[in-house]
Order: sequence, then structure tokens, then C-alpha cells
Amino acid sequence: MPRISAETIEQVAAALNIVDVVSSYFPLKRAGTEFRALCPFHQEKTPSFYVNPAKQSFYCFGCGRGGSMFQFVQEYEHVDFPEAVRRLAGRAAIPIIEDQLSAEEEVKQTLRKRLLRLHFEAADWFHRNLVRTKAGEIARNYMRDRQLNIEIARQWRIGYAPSSWNAFREWAIEAGFTKEELLASGLVKLRDEGNPRSEVYDRFRDRLMFPITNELGEVLAFSGRVLQPNAPGGKYINSPESMLFSKGNVLFGLEKSKRAIAQTRQAVVLEGQVDLIITFAAGIENAVAPLGTALTERHAGLLKRFCAEVVLFFDADSAGERAAERAIEVLYTAGLQVRMGKLPPGEDPDSLIRKKGAEQFRTQINGAKDFIEYQLERRPSSDQSVAQRVQSAHRIAQFVALISEPVLRDTTVSRLASCLAISRESVEQAVASHKKGTAKSLKEETQAPVVTPPRHEIAALCYILMTDSSTLDWSRSQPWQPVLSSVPGTEILAKILESDLQPDNPASVAAFLARLDQPDAAILSNALSNPLYRKPIDQAIRRSYWHGFVMRELRARRTGIESALRLSADHPEARAQAEAELKDLVNLELAFEKMGFYPGGTCRS
Repeated sequence: MPRISAETIEQVAAALNIVDVVSSYFPLKRAGTEFRALCPFHQEKTPSFYVNPAKQSFYCFGCGRGGSMFQFVQEYEHVDFPEAVRRLAGRAAIPIIEDQLSAEEEVKQTLRKRLLRLHFEAADWFHRNLVRTKAGEIARNYMRDRQLNIEIARQWRIGYAPSSWNAFREWAIEAGFTKEELLASGLVKLRDEGNPRSEVYDRFRDRLMFPITNELGEVLAFSGRVLQPNAPGGKYINSPESMLFSKGNVLFGLEKSKRAIAQTRQAVVLEGQVDLIITFAAGIENAVAPLGTALTERHAGLLKRFCAEVVLFFDADSAGERAAERAIEVLYTAGLQVRMGKLPPGEDPDSLIRKKGAEQFRTQINGAKDFIEYQLERRPSSDQSVAQRVQSAHRIAQFVALISEPVLRDTTVSRLASCLAISRESVEQAVASHKKGTAKSLKEETQAPVVTPPRHEIAALCYILMTDSSTLDWSRSQPWQPVLSSVPGTEILAKILESDLQPDNPASVAAFLARLDQPDAAILSNALSNPLYRKPIDQAIRRSYWHGFVMRELRARRTGIESALRLSADHPEARAQAEAELKDLVNLELAFEKMGFYPGGTCRS
């Protein structure tokens, strides 16, 4: 994993305010000197998520998540720490400086950068083929038939892969990319799959090319649509999985639609790239499309970051119904509400918009039924026997069991019982029977790792050392290592004392928290947010906390050694060990005494 320099992390922390970072994802409300909101990491009705601008940290008293702006972006964006730093650095326009990498890490990072460069330049090459070459005429004709104009082509960087076995390969080699890089990208294939020395040929031929980007706009892969009705291969083919691309992790169009999705709190999920592009061009911009795969947990996680509701427009055939049911399971489990869109027979979003305009499709979106209502309408209870209604209840109950929001689930149970004319108790039993074997709820999925909080004494010391530079420097000047080394639960104190933390500098606090593991960052964020420790405390009293902790530990250690000496009179080896430990302890006591500590419990400041 690339190691980003501590200087860069601190520069980013100094340039940004955690309140601005968090509020760019969802609104915060001022609560005294802090800000609060409903926690984005678990289901709750009363806000327990707090952001502390003075210490540039956040903490949720409900689920225990906490840390700096870096940990927040990690959790919210589902990325690792280096990527969180990169995203925040990009926001602050700060260049990333990385420490020396291992040889293996250097190779991986170099290859990733080269592949990103290859895909970026390839997208331009495909686009030029579409708009500037005679060979691209077939693709331009197709686009005209679909009402995709040149402006749309530029906006989405749509391109054309020539009907050639080697045109792309020859361009890429001439552009300076190697055969190994082309194979790693998946844009070319080996003629002999079992022989890495064999010739390669272009994967995409005579296809309309759609760049596939992540939410940052980086081109990761391509999707190619067939232009000839009798051409071999599927209607769409995608780049294969690579170190850049996994189709289960990417939603087509999210880079452009995420702002509209966040504003409307709704995402419209379509089945094809052209459907999406036409819909977007018609002014309905809160739409995305999976890449020929069922919606995954990662897809649901991406959508959950921006919206609360998803409207699905899948084909009305049996395959579309199965895809919808798989999507429902994933989306409900993620805590999203789901509605099912319905189109006139024989229409898709593209054709409907071209024939009747965007408002007609917007009407279909607004009129979409929630999934339960959609299921009940497809099989009216009036046409069913009692046995059939019970069977329907069990079939729909498996989806109701996935709803993690209690009020929504309770309301849905009541509606289902009423519509099927069966007792609420029966429906509740059906739901309960499915809950036992169903996927984890959002609350379970997003539950933070169990963090054992430190005892009060250590938590209070954490707060003092994290907020008082004078007391921290004073404590650092003492021989604290041999004291803490034998006290369980003080590892977090050691991390503070051995760091270069500057409590008076919020950027330094944020950078320090960023370098900790998530559990440790949560412990310290909790201490910084705990009202028990936030009352003004005189510096002498602050120092007395540390003094008292040290003196109690030294006394306890002396008592234990003296007891061991009394019990080891007949055991020379044990006595020798106890005497050696006593000698070390005496030296430690003398060192503290020289620094103003006295066995009687007083302290000279």
C-alpha cells in the first residue's frame, strides 16, 4: 500500500475543516460548540453523530465510529486510507507526496498509473474515430437514429472502435504503451490464451464505445455496443475485470449523476447505457445503470451515500423480474426504500422519451409503486384462494424481512395484511420466519468493530494529553515508557506520548488521528467528545491526574515486588528476579523524584 508522507497528511488536515467536509455529504446542525446529525453509519431517530471543529474530529455515541476527516471519508466513501487522503488532497488542491515504496508497491503503483493513462488516452482515440474518421460513419448513423447528437458524444466521450483486428493495438504501441500493459488493461486479447508470447488482437471491434468511469471521473474500462445486427458477441461487451475495474463496484453514469441524486435523494436505476444517456440528456439527471450485472452490495453502498430511495426500471419479462428481486434484496438490506417503475408494453426509457418526451418518463418515475404494492398489483388478492394468499404473504414476507427501518417495516406488515385479507399476526410470523435466515440488516452490516473503551482514568488522561500542550510536553519529558509498559490498556496513552502531536494545532490533531487504526481513533474521538472531560480544568489539576496515575502504578509495583520477596525465601531464582525488579523500580522512583515526584503524592510543577 502506498505510504503518503506525514507532511502531506498534515497539510491536507490544515487546509480543510472537518465541518465543511462532513457537511458536503449531508447537513449538520450546530449544537453549542459542536455540530450534530443523524449518523450515516447506522439507523437512528435521534442524532448521536457529533463533529468537533476545535479538535477536527467526529464521534457517534450510537455506533462508536469516530476519528478524523480521513477516517470519515474512509467510512463514508468505502475507500482505504491512502485513497481518502488523495480525495481530500484533491479537494484542497494539495499535491500528494509519498514516502519510499517497496519494490513490489512501486511496480503496482506504476502499473496502475500507466493503466489509468492508457484508458484516458484510449477514450480520446475512440472518440476521435467517431467524430473525425470516415470509418466512424456507421457509428454516427447509429447515434443519429438514437437521437444522440455530437454534443452528447462529447459530454460522455462516446467513441468508435474500428472494424479491425489490430487498429487499437497499433495506435497504443505507437503511443508508447507495452504489450504487457495492453494485456493488463484487457483492451487486447492473446490469440493463443495459453501462450503469453502469442500475438494479440483488439477486444473491441466495430462497436460504439462508452468509457466507464468511477465517481471521480477516472476511466477504468469500456463498454462496447454492437452496431451490426448479425455481429458475433453480445449486444454489449465490457472490459474484463482488472486491477482498475470490477463491474460489481461501478455504476455507469454515477460521476455525472451523483449531484442530482444527492439533491433529489432518489436514484433511478436503468438497464442500459443508451437509456441512461438519453434520460440524462432529457433533463432527468438522477439516473445510473449497472454494467450488465445484478446490483451488488457495493452498488447499494454507493447509492446509499447519496440517496434514500431507488426507483428500478427493469424489463417486464421473467429475467427482469428475477433481476428486480435480486436488486430488492440488496437495496432493502442496505436500508434503501425501493419503488418499481413500469413502462408501456414494448417501450424502454429511450424509446418513450423519443416518442412522448421527458415529461412522460418523469410521470412514470413519479407513479412508480413501492415494491410490495407492485407485487400485490401483479397478483390481485381478489383472484386468489386463501392458500394462494398465504403463499403470496410468505413470498413477499422474505422481502419485508429485509427492511431494516422499524417504522417502515411495521407499516408494510400492516398494509400486506390488509391487502391480502389475512391477520397481521400471520404476516408477522411469516416475516419472522424469513428474518432468521435473511441477510444482515444495515445496522448489523455497518456495525463498527467492537471497541473496548479504556477505563475512566485512562480516558481522562487521553483527553488531557490531547488538549493540553504543556501537560503533554511535561509528561513526555518523564521516563513514561517503563511505567506504561506493564499496565494493560495504556497502549493508547503510549501512542500519544511517542507521537509528534501538537494539541494546540487542529491540523496536527487531525493528522495524528488519521494515522491511528479505526478503533484507536474512535477511542480518542470519544474522549474528545465526552462531556465529562470538557469542563475547564486548572493546569495543576491536569498534571495531578498524570502524577497520581504514575504514583499509584509505582506503589502497586512495589507492593507486588515486596510480596514476591517475602514468598520467595526458599526459591533463589525467583528471589533473584524479584530483587532485580526492585532495583529497577528504585531507579525509576529516583528518576521521577528528580523530576518533582515524591512518594508522598505531591508534585513540584
